[in-house]
Amino acid sequence: MFGDLSSAAPTAPLSTLIEAWLAGDVTTLETGRRIDRQHRQLDDLPSPARDALMRLFPPYPGDDPDRAVVGLLVCALSTPGFAGDVLTAVAGRRALLEAVITLEPGDAVADIILRPGERVMLGTTGGRQSLTDLLEGNSQPLVDWLDRTVLDEDAFASTTSDVPLHDLKNLRDLITRLSQATEALPPGSARVMVADEWVAETTVAALGDDVPFADVARAIGETLLEQSAPILLWHAAHELALVAEDDPELRDAVLRRCLVMADCEAGRCPAEAAAPLLAELGTRGAIRTLDALGPDLTSGSWRAINKKYLRRELADHWHDWRDDIQRWATSGNPNRALAAFDALLRAPAPETGAIAWFVASADPDIRATCRSRLGLET
Repeated sequence: MFGDLSSAAPTAPLSTLIEAWLAGDVTTLETGRRIDRQHRQLDDLPSPARDALMRLFPPYPGDDPDRAVVGLLVCALSTPGFAGDVLTAVAGRRALLEAVITLEPGDAVADIILRPGERVMLGTTGGRQSLTDLLEGNSQPLVDWLDRTVLDEDAFASTTSDVPLHDLKNLRDLITRLSQATEALPPGSARVMVADEWVAETTVAALGDDVPFADVARAIGETLLEQSAPILLWHAAHELALVAEDDPELRDAVLRRCLVMADCEAGRCPAEAAAPLLAELGTRGAIRTLDALGPDLTSGSWRAINKKYLRRELADHWHDWRDDIQRWATSGNPNRALAAFDALLRAPAPETGAIAWFVASADPDIRATCRSRLGLET
């Protein structure tokens, strides 16, 4: 049952409700549902800040938005014109700006991943100080700095690359520079945010009608596949999944590179992104691939394979897997055996006695682990 919303009513303007949320008087879910019911009654004129705040509070359960970002958007909502739109743009990239403000002006990392207006802001004494103040909660110095500049709104809203792309070679070069700059950032929200932005921007980059979309996706994905950051490999798997169906060598390259990477950034796991490609190999091909990669697959990798592929496969094609699952139950690879065991526990029982292969395994590590999972004495 929802709490009393009287402290946040009426919901016009929107900032009244959001400020109540910031004060802890209204829950995130209550805020989202109130906005959903009454968004047409809000007094605030349509603006990027208004739209951004409404997206942060959906009418269904979700994670709490970043309070610093919400606070900055409330300031943007009450700041008219160009300055308000810039505050909105900066709010959406706050995590990145917080990460790069420690870099020296002109640093190659900052140059490639920042918007033009952000480069000017970080490259000037006044702009840099105003950004520092904003990150500490005071947006007025940035508003004042914007009044003194000759920048326009496009400088903060343009895409990552200012240079037009003419061909796939230029695209690959750009992706390489963006990837290297992104990997130089510390792991976490800023790196995920900037990767999401420029991958989306370059995927839809205009290279002319004579360049098929599949070629663009392949150029981006193959370049990303050479990187190390989990978020970049996650994007590589998704980009190449669009074109790997008709290219067995490319599909195998994605599986070899990404299945062994079970580390996550913001919940993005390369192994989970790549695991569905196993279905394109057929049962025998998938088993051969998993056997070949087995020594390099960690327990995290097997959890990803189990979640995104193996459970469904054992439920749908048990007889094709039966002999190999029995083999896995007695082979000396506990991580692989436990993945198969967990898949059997979560799939409709394919065969009476299959669980017994694991709890009575001749391999003591497999036997002990599986018996422990069932609460049996080891």
